[in-house]
Amino acid sequence: MARVFSRLLDPPKKTFLLLGPRGTGKSTWLAKHFPRAVRIDLLHTEQLYRYRSNPSLLRSDLSGLRAGEWAVIDEAQKVPDLLDEIHGLYEARRINFAITGSSARKLRRADVNLLGGRAIRCDFFPLAWGEIKQASFLDACLAYGTLPPVLTDPAHAADTLASYVGTYLQEEIAAEALTRNIQPFARFLQVAAKHHAQVLNVERVAQQAAIKRRTVDTYFEILEDTLLGLRLPAYRPGVRSKEVAHPKFYFFDAGVALAAAGWIRETMPDEWRGFSFETLVLGELRAFNSYRRKDKRLFHYSVIGAFDIDFVVETQKKVLNRPARFVAIEAKASSGWRSEWNRPLAMIAEHGAIDAAYGVYLGKKTIVNDAVTVLPFAEFSRRLWAGDIF
Repeated sequence: MARVFSRLLDPPKKTFLLLGPRGTGKSTWLAKHFPRAVRIDLLHTEQLYRYRSNPSLLRSDLSGLRAGEWAVIDEAQKVPDLLDEIHGLYEARRINFAITGSSARKLRRADVNLLGGRAIRCDFFPLAWGEIKQASFLDACLAYGTLPPVLTDPAHAADTLASYVGTYLQEEIAAEALTRNIQPFARFLQVAAKHHAQVLNVERVAQQAAIKRRTVDTYFEILEDTLLGLRLPAYRPGVRSKEVAHPKFYFFDAGVALAAAGWIRETMPDEWRGFSFETLVLGELRAFNSYRRKDKRLFHYSVIGAFDIDFVVETQKKVLNRPARFVAIEAKASSGWRSEWNRPLAMIAEHGAIDAAYGVYLGKKTIVNDAVTVLPFAEFSRRLWAGDIF
């Protein structure tokens, strides 16, 4: 029997848009929380072409629903015009809709009416450690990421991830015509994946992929719009010279990055294990920040030739003369914590507007050293979801 993980996103009480990459478990989550809802799955070819040819068919298809009852529309970006019909049904009959999507690009480009601002936006992510909670899964998470289909069938993880990348290129990019020529994008995707979890140098990516710089900029936008990646902006408090201004780029899942790079069947060096652990910690922060409606901004902080800090969470924005406040987090894929790793955290703590500085590692002991608290990953996750980190 397949392992079923309990997800930490609570279902909204009114119409909402659920955005998340393919394979994160949106449909499974919806089936659990909305078992009686009428479901329209636009990944099914018959339904897709039916609604593309005549979106108004939605009215007759949902004629039996009463006010307050639910309908699920899966992968709405496939037929963006359906949102106008959904808007009309919501206004006229007060039917609730759970609308899913794995791409915001088509919806935005179609300039559709997102229910006049009436729909709540929710984001969905791969499994967070707060949902897994089993030490036996940690090595698999670091090796292959945290997509549910991967963790529930680890024997076929490499095949699943390789297929995932191929499906993304075929269905999200080629089928949706997000770029005119799929071959340069496929080449870019492989190069971008090799720069996963690193400070982004667009010129270098363009050179290695043999693609124009402005085209690479567009391709990174496509990765973000299809929820496959994100640029983590640089935090620049202006307290030190040579603060890095460039963002870091992360794929949403380290296993997907590994497959996109063409390395899914390779034995990876320790450096990649470090990138995987960073991605695991970032995924935890993003899921908590979104699911608990914290809406805090996340950054990285680096000073050229001096130090870097993996994650900075802005807990309070700068408003007029009130300074911004933040939490600093450094992740190390090591079973032991070295004292020199405290130095960057202690240095940023000297800035004075810090709430806390944390080290997160794969060891078993909690270590408190002046301004820095070092936590095992599982304990960090527990405190995070308890609301004790930010």
